Amino acid sequence: MQSYLDGAVRVEVLGGDAAAGLFRGGDARGGVAWLSRGESFAFLHVVEFRAAGDRRGFHVHGGHDERFYVFSGAVRLLAAVGGERAEIVLSQGSLASVAPGVAHGFIAETPALAVSFGSGTDPMLDSAPAPALG
Repeated sequence: MQSYLDGAVRVEVLGGDAAAGLFRGGDARGGVAWLSRGESFAFLHVVEFRAAGDRRGFHVHGGHDERFYVFSGAVRLLAAVGGERAEIVLSQGSLASVAPGVAHGFIAETPALAVSFGSGTDPMLDSAPAPALG
């Protein structure tokens, strides 16, 4: 697992070891990813990026964490907190965790399909724009 912005953003690439907890696997029929075990979350969104350069997010949440898992393709995560900034490319199998108070947004490197989920306050009621990110 990689950590950015003093641990406010964490990224791991899920592998095929189910005993390790979260994992990604599959066969000729397609892939399966276990993204959560033994916890509940307040929201789950499917996010589609149809073309390279498509942008999503560019906001900050005060009352909840957000996780973002890339099923296919690649996206660039832009994140900022306390005057520090990070850009991280997330590819297929990457799971990013963003803490409350971290401004974040995504730019597609390729067409991509992802899921966003988390706990805490409803993100539709807990988002403020973060246009300075990009």
